[in-house]
Amino acid sequence: MFLIPHLGTIIWTTIIFLVVYFLLAKFAWKPLMQGMDERESSIETALNDAATARKKLEQLESDQKTIIEQSRNEKEQLIKEGIEHRDKIITDAKSKAEAQVQKMIDDARKKIEVEREAALVEMKDQIATLSIEIATKIVQVEMEDKKRHEKLVAKLIDDIKLN
Repeated sequence: MFLIPHLGTIIWTTIIFLVVYFLLAKFAWKPLMQGMDERESSIETALNDAATARKKLEQLESDQKTIIEQSRNEKEQLIKEGIEHRDKIITDAKSKAEAQVQKMIDDARKKIEVEREAALVEMKDQIATLSIEIATKIVQVEMEDKKRHEKLVAKLIDDIKLN
């Protein structure tokens, strides 16, 4: 008996259920469904925005990788140019140093040659001076004897005629 409800209870429960159902349908169901639609639309917009953001992020990552690779290439190029510039500076410095050394050697050779020539000229002058002094003394000795002097002059004249 306890399990079977009374017929009046069933009727009143059904009437109350229908009244609550119509009231909810008229006043609460539309706003509730509208809120659900708005929520669904906002979620869909958020998902679309997230997908767009993901694509932009992937594009940015790709751009970042490209920029990093370009930077790496530029860095390597700058290093290569720096090494070439350094080698050129070293080569230029070596060739300038070699040119200066060669110039110094040439100048030293010229100076030695000039000094050698000056020494030879000085030696010739000294030899000439000594020869004149010796010749003067010989001539003085030779001139004392007049016959010898005449023979010497005659001999010199003959020698000149032969040459």
